[in-house]
Amino acid sequence: MTDFFSADLHHPHFSEISANFYYQKTHIDTLPQKENKVHTKNIIELGGTILFDDLSQLYQLIDTSSTVDSLKEDLLQAVFPNDQILDIGWYPEFCENGTFRGFLINEYDWEHPTFSDRARNWEELHKAISNALKTLEI
Repeated sequence: MTDFFSADLHHPHFSEISANFYYQKTHIDTLPQKENKVHTKNIIELGGTILFDDLSQLYQLIDTSSTVDSLKEDLLQAVFPNDQILDIGWYPEFCENGTFRGFLINEYDWEHPTFSDRARNWEELHKAISNALKTLEI
């Protein structure tokens, strides 16, 4: 029996999905996702507490269409002093035509976010997160 990681990548049954999985598993440690670490570090430095973070677990060096099965509404949430919440998700969840949505909520007023932005890809998302963090009331 052939080990998956010693499989012939050029075999006709080796699908694109398998190739993406193989690439992720063999290269994830060699290509650190600096943006994730920067945002996590910035959140903590700004006095935030990360409540949950599934965003950092996503492989962000490939197109979002390749990870759509992991793109859900609740990807990252952090709380900050002065009753502020940073909320990041993908809407509609699991939909290839969706977008990242980033919100900064003040005093639990979800109807009127103090910051709201959309992003179609990872680069736009990182800019949106940076912009949201700049609008925090510290």
